[in-house]
Amino acid sequence: MSVDHAPHPAAPENTRPPALSLALAREGPAVVVQVGGPVDMATVDPLVGLVDRLLSGHAPPVLVLDLSRVSFFCAAGVNALLTVRRRAGSAGCTLVLRRPSRITVAVLDIVGLTDDFTTE
Repeated sequence: MSVDHAPHPAAPENTRPPALSLALAREGPAVVVQVGGPVDMATVDPLVGLVDRLLSGHAPPVLVLDLSRVSFFCAAGVNALLTVRRRAGSAGCTLVLRRPSRITVAVLDIVGLTDDFTTE
């Protein structure tokens, strides 16, 4: 059988990539953003946009990103966290990463930024 005549596997029915989920909560003076799913080039804009809206006007004293449900994290996620940290600092807000997922910790460790973020 030649390559031209090889049968093609059927495409999976659901080829849509998993979506990023963002949920907000308040814990006293802190605003908590629960992040779930992949944090990559396709999903960082909504995350950074939400943070920008939270920081505009009267920024909370503490912004917590709960990263416990992050399933994928790459260089785009690193850049997003650095952007969020910079913008939070400019707004007088402290950024805290809560329970970063194993993949998030691994990537931050690889790029040497593990100790550059406050975590809980």
